[in-house]
This record gives sequence, structure tokens and C-alpha cells, in this order.
Amino acid sequence: MPGIFCRLCGHRVTSDDQRISVDGSHTHAFFNPAGILFEVGCFRLAPGCLGHGEASGLFTWFAGYLWRLALCSQCASHLGWRFEKMDSVFFCLILSQLTDSR
Repeated sequence: MPGIFCRLCGHRVTSDDQRISVDGSHTHAFFNPAGILFEVGCFRLAPGCLGHGEASGLFTWFAGYLWRLALCSQCASHLGWRFEKMDSVFFCLILSQLTDSR
């Protein structure tokens, strides 16, 4: 299964078979409160990411979900967000921060 890696350090973050559709699509484009546009892809698991910080519901992009930062577990680069709700968890990773080659 092909890997997906941190663009900065080459650490394996997830794999193609972890791609999922959330709200009807794998990819999304969202603005954060500062007006910065993020193009993201949704993944069931991202074992190469660490959730960071307190879970927050402020400005959530997915109704009913709390989020926290998702950082590369090797270099701590911001790769996206971990979304969680009861027993449901998924990762929304910034596509420009990822690569499919080392």
C-alpha cells in the first residue's frame, strides 16, 4: 500500500487505503478564522500524526466534531487536524504538507 509522507521530513504519516469521504468528499477547502485557506484530505487513521492541544469546538469545520491540531510525530510540523466525536475519529490533513514520495 502506497504511503503518504510529511513533506518536510519524509516521515510516513498515513497510507492511501486510509482515505475516506466525510460529508460527501475526500477533499475539502476551508478558511480558518484568520482567512487562511486550507485544502485538506480526510483520512480514517494517520498513525504518523500526534494530536496536540485541548479539543475545541470553536470554528469546527464538521458539525458535532471537536478538533485538535495534528502534528508530524517526527518533526512536529503542523499537518492538519484530528476531529473527534464520541467514538468517531478522523484526520483532516493539509494536502500541501504531504507527499507520496520521500
